[in-house]
Order: sequence, then C-alpha cells, then structure tokens
Amino acid sequence: MIIFLNCFVILCMFIIGSLFGSFFSLATYRLPRHQDIVATRSYCPKCKHRLEFLDLIPVLSYIIRGGKCKYCGDKISLRYFLLETINGFVFVGFYLIFGYTIKCLIVALIYAVIFVIIGSIIMSKNMTEEEKQEVKNESKLNKKAGVFVSELIVAMIMFTILIVSSIVINRNYNNTSVKNMLDAHAYSLLVKNVEVCLATNYDDLSSYTLQDTIDGNTYTITVNVTKLSDQDFSKEDLVKTIDAKVSYMYEGNIIEKNIKTLKGKVL
Repeated sequence: MIIFLNCFVILCMFIIGSLFGSFFSLATYRLPRHQDIVATRSYCPKCKHRLEFLDLIPVLSYIIRGGKCKYCGDKISLRYFLLETINGFVFVGFYLIFGYTIKCLIVALIYAVIFVIIGSIIMSKNMTEEEKQEVKNESKLNKKAGVFVSELIVAMIMFTILIVSSIVINRNYNNTSVKNMLDAHAYSLLVKNVEVCLATNYDDLSSYTLQDTIDGNTYTITVNVTKLSDQDFSKEDLVKTIDAKVSYMYEGNIIEKNIKTLKGKVL
C-alpha cells in the first residue's frame, strides 16, 4: 500500500513538473518577443495555428504526433519535449528531497524564476534579426513599459497558487490514505486476536498485552478477559467476556479500536 501510494505521488509530481515545463517553454519563447504569456493560447510557432487541448498534453502530445505539428506537419523543436520531461523529473527530485513542504514550494519558486530568466536570455540571443527588429518596433508603439514584467509576476503568482493547491490536496490525500491504512491494520489485528481467543480452550483463556509492528508503525494489542461469574456471583463460571483493544499513535494522538465478544464454556 505504501509503495503504491508513493508511486502515485511521484507520478503526480512528474505530471505537475511536465505541465510547468510546458509553461516554462512558452514563457521563455514569448518573453523575449514581448508576447503575452498569460491570456493568449498556445500556437504553432510555424503556422501560427492555435493548439487544441489534446495538442497541449505534456510529453504525450509530442510522442503521439511524432514530433510534428498536427496542422502544418512541420517538425516541432525537440526542446519542448526535453523541457517537459526534464522538469517532470526535476519536480520528482524536489518531492523526494523535500517532500510536500513549504521548503519544496520555495525551492520550486526559486527554480522557476531562475529557469524563466535564464531561458529568456538564451532564447533572446537565438532570435533572428528580423524578429529583433519586430520587437523593437512593437516596443516603440507600446507605451505600457511594465506590461511584460507584470505578466511574469502574474504567471509566478499562478504558479504559486497551483503548487500550494497541489501541496494541500496531496497532503490531505496522504493523511486520509495513511489514516485508513492504519485503521485497516488495527482492525485486522483485532479480528486476528479475537479469533485466537475464541479458538483457545476456555480454561486457558486469560488477559494479555502484546505489541506488533506493521510498516514501521507500532500497535499495542490489549485483550481483557473477565468471567461473568466475577461480576455476578450468583452465576456459574460458564461465560467469559473478551474485550480486545488495539491502540496506535497518529499525529501525536493515541487512536484506539476495540471489539467485544463472548466465549462460552463447552460442557
């Protein structure tokens, strides 16, 4: 169960990382060209055709389309696939090192800002002279000097919101899953010990306490056996009460589960 849960979380982190890798690719391409990175939908840089939802699935879309644009058939730069894949593994690395914590968020934010800044500088140097001239002409016409900085800030805010949301959702999911797993182990131990008690000879049945460890979690099993004749002296020693209890620690609190049953003496 733990292995399955960790694999699921790692897959989610890879998907989140590849999604942001896709956004980073868009941002580093558009920022040097003074293009919108928040509202304008993605498009093919060759034929300028707007991309549909199925064209924007990180990693998979590139593989399914064979690295070519669906609309013009032109080859898509391998950098998109590489950035999405690499960032997927980078985010998995962040999770493995820091877990789903605020430290992970801070590191991811710093990484995102540095990535976009360096990527934008590299992409600006790879622009053709014609593209650079177009950017200069647009800059002269554009009186909103801080518009692109504002877009970058908005993008970073969106990035932060998405990361925080994923942290909260995953943490709640993990807590619920872990609690359900601990409860399942506790009930399994209860049933097992009650069955042992019911299978034990009546005269040999007595109270006991023991501990068991499952997946690194310690469970304390306490079985109290009492005679009904000890509670009511008018009755014969023919029935015993079995009160089984399992306790474990969860987030600093002691959680208890119990089962009660009776065992009669065979005459």
